[in-house]
Amino acid sequence: MNFDKIRTETLYFTGLRKLPLVEIGLPVILGVNNMKKFVVSLILMALIAANVLAQDPAPTLRIVTETPGLPSELFYGTLKVKPLRFRPGTTTPITIADHDFFIQQQYIDFLRRFPDAGPDNVYGTPDDGLQFYLNILNGCNNDVECVKFTKGALAANFFRSPEFQRKGSYVMYLYMVSIGQRPMTPAELSNTAKVERPGYTEFMADLASISTPNDDPVLTETKKAALADAWMQRAEIQARYGALSNAAFVQALVDTAGINLSTKQALIDDLNASPARKTRAQVLRAISESPEVDAKFYKPAFVTMQYFGFLRRDPEDCHNQANWGGPDATGCGYIFHNNRFLLQADQAFLENTMVRGFIEAPEYFNRF
Repeated sequence: MNFDKIRTETLYFTGLRKLPLVEIGLPVILGVNNMKKFVVSLILMALIAANVLAQDPAPTLRIVTETPGLPSELFYGTLKVKPLRFRPGTTTPITIADHDFFIQQQYIDFLRRFPDAGPDNVYGTPDDGLQFYLNILNGCNNDVECVKFTKGALAANFFRSPEFQRKGSYVMYLYMVSIGQRPMTPAELSNTAKVERPGYTEFMADLASISTPNDDPVLTETKKAALADAWMQRAEIQARYGALSNAAFVQALVDTAGINLSTKQALIDDLNASPARKTRAQVLRAISESPEVDAKFYKPAFVTMQYFGFLRRDPEDCHNQANWGGPDATGCGYIFHNNRFLLQADQAFLENTMVRGFIEAPEYFNRF
């Protein structure tokens, strides 16, 4: 198998063209609605009495749904109840080590949607994304190292996919351009402009707001524009930018991003035109989707998504010395992983390797 091909543009549009998201990750033809019902029917509660009794006051059963239509999580008090999943009509458990379940989880974690069935509208055929990736993994013929390497490359491909870049990176860059970024080096820890944003919960909520079941381009465009409009009305954004002149508004975004924006004056002119050729929301979006922003923030966005996508939590706050894991902040996870890009010339290889570290970690396996 030529692993280099996993990252090509052709495979982006073939395998990640729609990047389907199947809830149970089964190659059988169930249909999305049946898949959702099946997941619910699979949940068997196994509670550990010692943990339950330790909770005060008396625990209650809670269902936590991050994104409507996607799998929920079940909690008994503060204790997460892990579902026990079975293959239909069997007692064979489904685990994250299973290729189909692993692939479908990438769809859920990175694209916030279920897989579609491809142009023929039939699941399990070669043109749907899930089957496409299954064929690649099955090509390893159970060679353990091949499977691990390929899973790392495929999971990284979800971040690299055009669909995630249009949506996930767009949301990430809205935060980075208008609010700020996490410190990526020990020196930046003393920079008061650096912030621990975006947070996992807020990011996932905003990503869900622009996700579409079949990656519909027209609906996606509508939702992205609506998010930018709503973004400019948020109290936090109004407090920061609402009173500024048009020129000062654009300059403030450029300064927050820390970029040299080639279209800066053109955007100011668009705002100042009578009538205006762009709204402030459109200008924010133009800057967030600019090549300058992508060039600067692609790598920290990649690292951030390892935490959001695989671990479903915020990166370590490297301001807290308890997270350093050593004598200085270079050992803090978020700074450590960003620094790895400076040490490896082959970026694609590093991305695949970094993903392996996350998906092979006990914290990832313990989610399921």
